Amino acid sequence: MRPAGILIPQGAGQKSLQGGFDQIEAQIMKPGMIAEATCASKPWTIIPLVVTQVQDYIAAGQFRGGGQLIDAQQVTRPGTLLIFREPLYPGGLEGVTPGSSCIANAYTSNHDAIVAKETSAAKRVLLHVLDALALVHALILRLQALVLPFKTLVLGGH
Repeated sequence: MRPAGILIPQGAGQKSLQGGFDQIEAQIMKPGMIAEATCASKPWTIIPLVVTQVQDYIAAGQFRGGGQLIDAQQVTRPGTLLIFREPLYPGGLEGVTPGSSCIANAYTSNHDAIVAKETSAAKRVLLHVLDALALVHALILRLQALVLPFKTLVLGGH
């Protein structure tokens, strides 16, 4: 099909953010996880989010825009896992233009496993390391939010 246009429902992109995460994260991503994003249309802002839905299939390499059926071996990049995230607080997406390009992180919480009596000491240390890595990713997201306007406007890149 080659439609002359597309219909976009009123309010689209104002309730949630959708984005692709790598397939390796399929076993980790769960509804209820805390996430954060920064968007190009709302610079210097970190938006707290919560994962509300994780798509349970990866739809990639099936059809091309021209209507041609594509063989799986012709796909050069693997498909991504579609994740739906909503703002943690009311009005969290105010000022974000629907369809805006965003950078997002989602964070695991291992607190319950760390404090569980049956968790071994080695596993507790590993879980603490994973939680510390989340802190590093949160700091990197903030640096990206700080640099994004300069990178786009001054250096002319994305």
